[in-house]
Amino acid sequence: MKIKEVILRTCCMEDQKNFYHDVLGLPLLKSRLPGSLRIAAGDSVLTFLEGTEESYYHFAFTVPDNQFSQAKKWASALVPLNTVDDKDEIYFTNWDAHACYFYDPAGNIVELIARHTLNNGTEHPFTSRDILNISEIGMPVDNVKQAADHLKKELNLNIYHNDSASFAPLGDADGLLILSDKKRNWLGSGKKANIYPAEIILEEGRMKTSLNGYPYTLMS
Repeated sequence: MKIKEVILRTCCMEDQKNFYHDVLGLPLLKSRLPGSLRIAAGDSVLTFLEGTEESYYHFAFTVPDNQFSQAKKWASALVPLNTVDDKDEIYFTNWDAHACYFYDPAGNIVELIARHTLNNGTEHPFTSRDILNISEIGMPVDNVKQAADHLKKELNLNIYHNDSASFAPLGDADGLLILSDKKRNWLGSGKKANIYPAEIILEEGRMKTSLNGYPYTLMS
């Protein structure tokens, strides 16, 4: 599954623009909606709409599988890295992936993840141009199993490696919808997985669906 675009809300649009474009060096794209901010993240687009309340999300950028150390060094020179168990990186055994985390100005939990199961390595030094795509977007819910069953049926998705009563990743190494119990903290932060509006555009298929009671829309 590939995530083409995620559309999120922010109440600090100018700070977000400066951070993603001027600090991280990601290209800006022409806005489709008045007042929106569209940022190229490899093959995906990160879009922010002006919000009226503070909101934060969790999403992940995939980096080449052989460049995690370089990507982490690049990020740490620009922004403080968050820690997990006093370490500034984590290795997911089941996923065979390394990740690190940081906050953007809105408090979004941004993850850089190198998935070693993918054959996407490069030989040149890492830059922001080597961010490949948005590969995860968090979707907090009250009942993870119920939400997962709905999306598996609607989108023909499978659980990726492992799930629990409080956590379910749907999709594959290219793209994951991360269903999380809203009582959990997002990994790489001390923040609860709160619910905020989000639109997620996928590459595959022709569909539009939602989760009843939640401000999430999924389409292709």
